[in-house]
Amino acid sequence: MFNLNKFYFKSTYLNVLLELIETLCQLPEKLSDDDLGEASAAVLYLTQVGFKLDWLEKKLEEVKETKKRVKNGKAELQRMEEELQNLTKKCSDLKYLLKKQNVALSFSDVV
Repeated sequence: MFNLNKFYFKSTYLNVLLELIETLCQLPEKLSDDDLGEASAAVLYLTQVGFKLDWLEKKLEEVKETKKRVKNGKAELQRMEEELQNLTKKCSDLKYLLKKQNVALSFSDVV
């Protein structure tokens, strides 16, 4: 006998699992904290209904860590780019001063 309810739930569980996998396949920087929270909730939900998802939970944690490293790396890169701009301006100013001061004296300047 075909149990429609059982089929519906299996289909729903598999759809949740596929959406979860699709979420984890996105670039970590494109995933919001809400996306990752929903992914954690989905893993918990599927685990509670009997799926063995240790492997997927591990991947989710890896994605969270990667997202954190990307975010921190971007912040550090921006800080370094701003520092580079400041140093470039200082170099330019110093070159201008050196050029202005590096002038040979004329005879009338000495006498």
